Amino acid sequence: MASLAERSGAPMGERDLQDDEIAEIVRALVESDGRVQRLDLPRRRLWIKRQGGKVMPVFVALQGLAAALFRLPFLRPSPQLAPEAMQAREIERLRAFGKAGFPVPRLVYASATAMVMADAGPTIAEHMRRVRADAAAHDAFLVKGAEALGRVHASGLSHGRPHVRDFFLADDAVGFMDFEEDPASVMPLETAQARDVLLYFLVVTSFAASPHVTCPAALDAWLRHAPIAARRELRALASVAGRILPLARLIGRVHMGSDLRRFIMATEFLMQAPLDRADSPNTAKAGQDG
Repeated sequence: MASLAERSGAPMGERDLQDDEIAEIVRALVESDGRVQRLDLPRRRLWIKRQGGKVMPVFVALQGLAAALFRLPFLRPSPQLAPEAMQAREIERLRAFGKAGFPVPRLVYASATAMVMADAGPTIAEHMRRVRADAAAHDAFLVKGAEALGRVHASGLSHGRPHVRDFFLADDAVGFMDFEEDPASVMPLETAQARDVLLYFLVVTSFAASPHVTCPAALDAWLRHAPIAARRELRALASVAGRILPLARLIGRVHMGSDLRRFIMATEFLMQAPLDRADSPNTAKAGQDG
């Protein structure tokens, strides 16, 4: 199996696959075409992810149109590529995160349009569900995710679609997976990083048991590491999103969907947050030292 990974150009992952495991992987790849498939083997759990099976919602096209009409670069969706190119992009981004020192799922095998990854363990979303009776422990995971996202941005990377269901823990360090989105390919890096923060706060504001405490704590955790350019871009993004807020509230009177509610909550928080402190000498030093 290692030689297969080498021929695919994939990063090396598991090297101790048994013949029966290889047979099960091949059988699953041939017999099923599900986009994401769990494969439970006697010695481990693997995940198969195939490219090309995802139908993009109409919203994505509308998002791109709005980005062009209103000149809002943070709304630009990642370019939709052919399955082979999507696969190459995701593997490249997984490699980049791994080289930067962040835990990522171990890649067992990759063909032109499918990858097989070792199970990374419970996601942070699953950890949060297990401790939901303990509000402090529950919300601590949200702050931990924000701190790790700041480290990602300090490393010159962006995630694209940060969510606790795509974060996991490896020896208490936050790991990342699901690298389909690559907004930095269609916008400046600092804009993609500020967009990461807005998207992550859609999660924080709606999932936090104590949002009035947890939201500022999560923002502070991100600011400790975030680059100055990303901080400034976040302030500008919050201002632009604020101009959309009246329209969002108006639409909400007719139909308040969960995504719209999260956007309103996150935007309201970021508009009121003291983002100007991001340019203070102490905050900049903290980011450099982190």
